[in-house]
Amino acid sequence: MDQLLLHNATVVLEDGIQNGGVLIRDNRIAGVFVHSQMPAGISSRESIDLREAYLAPGLIDIHIHGSAGVDVQNTDADGFSRLSEFLLREGVTGYFPTFVPTDEGSYKAAISNVEARAADRQPSAPGAQILGIHFEGPFVSHNKCGALEPKHFRAYDGDPGSIGLFTGTGLPRLMTLAPEIGGGIDLTRELSRLGVRVFIGHTQADPETLDLAFKAGARHITHFPNALDQLHHRRPGAVAWGLLHPEVTIDCIADFHHVDPLMLRLIYQSKTPNRMALISDAIQPAGLGNGEFTVWGARIAVRDGSTALVDGPAAGALAGSVITLREALKNVVSLGVPLHEAIKMASLQPLRVAGLDRENGSIQAGKHADMIALGGNFDIEMVIARGEVIVR
Repeated sequence: MDQLLLHNATVVLEDGIQNGGVLIRDNRIAGVFVHSQMPAGISSRESIDLREAYLAPGLIDIHIHGSAGVDVQNTDADGFSRLSEFLLREGVTGYFPTFVPTDEGSYKAAISNVEARAADRQPSAPGAQILGIHFEGPFVSHNKCGALEPKHFRAYDGDPGSIGLFTGTGLPRLMTLAPEIGGGIDLTRELSRLGVRVFIGHTQADPETLDLAFKAGARHITHFPNALDQLHHRRPGAVAWGLLHPEVTIDCIADFHHVDPLMLRLIYQSKTPNRMALISDAIQPAGLGNGEFTVWGARIAVRDGSTALVDGPAAGALAGSVITLREALKNVVSLGVPLHEAIKMASLQPLRVAGLDRENGSIQAGKHADMIALGGNFDIEMVIARGEVIVR
């Protein structure tokens, strides 16, 4: 339909909440209204009573490896359809498929599959939109590999041609790297010059090196404070640097396994919603319940919302998450974070970090009509994608 009025809603705006509604016209938000100023003359078939549900911007996941049995690096069009449908039902309207280090051929195949899905304007089923690609590595520290496979790690040789695979000219790109590796600062500078958003992660860099990385273009830290040296009073490292630097943003996995709730409250109070984003870091088993799964060639056990490597020297280590952004949102609000701030951390802030917030991420006139209706228990009651009611 050309226009749609969503009314009797509790509208979640960037800086607060108001009772009212939103008028959608030609797939964009035409206006946001308080209850007493609802537009007149709109037919019943062009309006939906949300019965005081929360109307919020769609959630955005900038770090996700898969869910619903799908691995973004090893799937096809049908797999992306299943994943995108699952995410949409969880309130995620846009996401960045995130790649772990692998060999050149596997990278090329995975990039090709993602770009083909993103270019498909009429997919077999509606789902969350692919916004770009996030490379978690391969330019990271062997001492902070986590669940990443070290045999695929690289240093930068100073040749821009050697990183063409990661820059591309199509979808926006994000790259998580460790600035202390060989050529790390030059790599940060070159990627930034080519339009890639550089994140810091899987690193043991000291504050001096981190300052150099910041000057070279790195402005964000991945899954803070995981895969960083622990905070120490004589070796502050990336944790203290990230908390204190006023221009550095961070993202967190709020599943209460990767980061303790008390630590999440500390990060929130230090960085505020304007410098903190939520991610899922979800892997293939997310949404499938408990069990043992093979992910990236390794056995991973899922128990009560937590993941762990089963074999090898890193057995027992966390290996991605099985949370959704909707669940992360619920967790953060349970810590006392106001709903509109939590929503901001899961929608507008991730897009700002990726440099894509101009037309999405908040309920504001002129932006794309990507929104969700949330019930009191954070159940998804409706998803509107590009102005169309997709899930109801």
